Amino acid sequence: MPTHPALSFRPGSIVRVACEHFVTYDAVEFRPGPHLNMIVGPNGTGKSTVVCAIALGLGWKPSVLGRAKDVASYVKLGHSQGWVEIELQGTESNVTIRRILFRESNTSDWMLQGVPASARQVHQAVSQFNIEVGNLCAFLPQDRVADFAAMTPSKLLQDTQHAAGHAQLSEWHAQLIDYGHQRAALDARLEQEQKEHDHLEERNAVLERDIRRYEERLDLEKRVAALQVRIVFAQYYDVKAQYDAARAKREEGKRALERLLQDQAPLERAVELANEKLEKAQVVMQTHKREADEAHTAILRLTASREELDTTLASLTEQEKQLEAHDAERHAAIEDMRTKIAEMERIIASDTPPGPLEPLDGQLRSRKAEHRVACDELHDMDTQCLELRTRQQRLSSQMDEARRSLDAVDTARHRRLQIMARADRDTFEAVQWLEHHQDLFERTVHEPVLLILQITRPEAARAIETCLSWPVQRTFVCETRADYDLFTRELIDKRKWRLNVVELESTRSTYTPPIPPSDLAALGFDAYAMDCVDAPNEVLKYLCSASNLHAIPISFRGDRVRPQDMEQYRAIRRYIVADTVFTTTYSSYGRKLPQTMSRVLKPLRNFAYQQDSSERERAEESMTSYQRQLDHLQSELERRQHDRTQHAQHCDALAQDLARIKDAHHELYTKHREWERREAKIAAQRANLAQEEAKPSITVQRRRIHTERHKLACDMAQISERLCRCLLSMTRANASSDVHGLAMLHVYADVDACRATLREHRTRVEEAETALRSVLDNFTAVKSQTKELQARAQQQWRNATDEVQAMVQSQAEDESVAQLEAQLARLQAQLEVPWGVGPSVLETFRERKEKILELQRSLEGARAERERCVSAMQRVEEQWLPALEALIQAVNERFSAAFDRMKCAGEVRLARDATHYEKWGIDILVKFRDTERLQLLTGQRQSGGERSLATILYLLSLTELSRTPFSLVDEINQGMDPRAERAVHSQMVAMTCTPEAGQYFLITPKLLPGLAYHELMKVLIINNGEWLPERLPLRELIQKKRAAVAAGP
Repeated sequence: MPTHPALSFRPGSIVRVACEHFVTYDAVEFRPGPHLNMIVGPNGTGKSTVVCAIALGLGWKPSVLGRAKDVASYVKLGHSQGWVEIELQGTESNVTIRRILFRESNTSDWMLQGVPASARQVHQAVSQFNIEVGNLCAFLPQDRVADFAAMTPSKLLQDTQHAAGHAQLSEWHAQLIDYGHQRAALDARLEQEQKEHDHLEERNAVLERDIRRYEERLDLEKRVAALQVRIVFAQYYDVKAQYDAARAKREEGKRALERLLQDQAPLERAVELANEKLEKAQVVMQTHKREADEAHTAILRLTASREELDTTLASLTEQEKQLEAHDAERHAAIEDMRTKIAEMERIIASDTPPGPLEPLDGQLRSRKAEHRVACDELHDMDTQCLELRTRQQRLSSQMDEARRSLDAVDTARHRRLQIMARADRDTFEAVQWLEHHQDLFERTVHEPVLLILQITRPEAARAIETCLSWPVQRTFVCETRADYDLFTRELIDKRKWRLNVVELESTRSTYTPPIPPSDLAALGFDAYAMDCVDAPNEVLKYLCSASNLHAIPISFRGDRVRPQDMEQYRAIRRYIVADTVFTTTYSSYGRKLPQTMSRVLKPLRNFAYQQDSSERERAEESMTSYQRQLDHLQSELERRQHDRTQHAQHCDALAQDLARIKDAHHELYTKHREWERREAKIAAQRANLAQEEAKPSITVQRRRIHTERHKLACDMAQISERLCRCLLSMTRANASSDVHGLAMLHVYADVDACRATLREHRTRVEEAETALRSVLDNFTAVKSQTKELQARAQQQWRNATDEVQAMVQSQAEDESVAQLEAQLARLQAQLEVPWGVGPSVLETFRERKEKILELQRSLEGARAERERCVSAMQRVEEQWLPALEALIQAVNERFSAAFDRMKCAGEVRLARDATHYEKWGIDILVKFRDTERLQLLTGQRQSGGERSLATILYLLSLTELSRTPFSLVDEINQGMDPRAERAVHSQMVAMTCTPEAGQYFLITPKLLPGLAYHELMKVLIINNGEWLPERLPLRELIQKKRAAVAAGP
């Protein structure tokens, strides 16, 4: 219905609402009226979405709606963002607020008057109009209708004050609550501190008697302290006297030692002089003794020389006697040597000299070089054979490694066969049969997919196994129809085995991916499933036909593909991201909207063991290559061993020839040596003969002997003369030594006497030093004790109080240590008697006294503060209570009148509390039957319809009093009977369609026939849903309806 032209919007009323990609709306914009706005539409068309748009668009959190807590949940499915725009009536110009919602980040951006703004700025702009979206008395969403009836009385009072009360009513209430808290806290504080003050005074009163006893004890302690100081000083004075006596003894000992040391010096000088005289006598004595020893040595040497001359003279006499015999023997030896020389010359002359060695030396060197070269070549041949054998061993090891690789590939196939045998015995038996009968078929009949398929990318194994169902994995693939017929006839018809078999003769030759691989990476995918497997081409064609492997993209990472973005690619119905497979289906009706389902990939089982055909081919090729190389090496080794045998025979022939030449050379060399030995022997005999013939004659030898004997006689005379002189010198030296020996005896006696006197004196010095050390030790001990006692006395004096020092100075100092210690013992005995008072009594008494004074000051301050708080409470209550009672009275009158019109009874009361303002509240009492009494409205006592009726009537009662620019209720008529709903509608129209009434939103899914309408109300009909056409001509529909109504039945 059109808005009355004479009326205008209140400031803060909603002038326009617009949304895009918000919950159920793609895009919508509508303009409500300034009074009652009835929003009508079937369930699911987006009525409550309008409520959400108003609440979120004005800056409130999603929690006020009682629905989803995240703003991202309000963005329409399939879109990354949406927005809501609210235009509010302003005092001068309208206020436009836009909130942009982002699904991915779950955040919002704000625009105020078309300019980016913060949430705080938007809140300030909304707050100036006193809009209360979070107040259930002004804004009641569908999902919070039950919350209204369940509200506590205090909460209902707060919301009613906000919605309909004086502008400062809520503020006054909050101040009273705060003042009440302050008063309660002050009362508790006053009570606690007063109790503590009284308790402390009682405790201190008990302590006064103990304080007097404590003072007596303090006096005793001072006397004890004074005696302790006097005792230490008395001990110091006693030790000081001992120190003075020890110091006098130390000085006397030092003087005695010094006198002894002075007397010791002349004695030491006398000993030194005696030692010097003894040393001089010893030097003279040693000189005479050395002279005698030298003379004795010379006598011995001369005696030996004379004996040697005697021996030589005897030898010359013996030689002279044997001259005749030696001369005869020499002549006989000369004749013998001449005979031998003649015989040897005859033998040499009769024998032929050996030939030259040079020709045989050349042959020997030549044969040695040839033999050495041949041996080197033979060694090279052995090395080459050894290298060939090493290469054979290396190739054998590589061939064994290739064989192990082939065995490993066969092991993977064996494990898959074992899986096949356990899961499908018929298929396993068919595989065994096909291995022995493959030659029966025209072309290859491929084994089941499980055995022949290889996964080239291990990370895709789970995805591939999920894409291939078990029937596909156990399927045999035939390339021709004839092979298919033969296979099925032999195995299925005859043996009755249950097998899966397909033939590809009539299938497509190629399968094109829906998206080119070059564009696949832009969507976040790594490859198609077909790119991750390997098998014969016919098997791959079957997998494309049966499982669409060419059309299933895979992404190995989960953060690069967004499922909501993939819904626009209708060619891709199935894709895999990380460990999840997504399947998208499209509706066959309306807008054909997509629906995506996801599930986790199956665990890897059958394809856990991979059999790589390319690896098998590489292993087989390697084994063939290694075998071929081994054969070639074997033939090469045999050829080289044959060449080595021949060359070894040549080496043996050269060795035999070299041995023959060596023998001939050795024989000739032996002859040469024998010839040279003979010539050398003749030369030696001739030299000996010449030597014998050159010897002197017997006359010459006699003359030489006589000359030598004369010379020896002269030497003998000289030795005898020198021997006499040495004997005389030795005799004189021994006589002088004896004389000086007797003189030294007197010197030795003088030295011993001096030394004995010095030793005796030194003993007396050592005794004096020992005595001095004892005195010094005693002096040091006494000195240390004196210093210690002096320090203790000084410390005691410094530690003593002034009173104790005065007591020490006033007392006599002539008392001994024993007397002072006896007095101290008597006083300490008195202190040891139990006094019942601890050392902390006085301190405790003083602390309590200070605490009592502090508590008195605190109590005075708290009482003054409480008086100020009570005074302020009275002032605020004088303002708040009359206004609140007037508000409650006004609401009660309207609420009771509304219930009277419904033939029921209702009342609104103010619930008071004597001490706590936060417990003040509003009680709603209702009665729907004559037999009942007024009962409190709760969330459990009344039925749903009764609660709804009471709620709407209470909200209507606030309408005329409301300070908010607009109010809203969503499907409040749920559970009402038609009579109550009609009556409520009539009252709502009557209350909200007056010129002074504000803006009101009523959202309902149904309308009763014959309801009352007013020209100031506006009806908004929601036309939304999948069944709607792209363009809906509402104007034409209204004109047709009006024409039909005008035409009549």
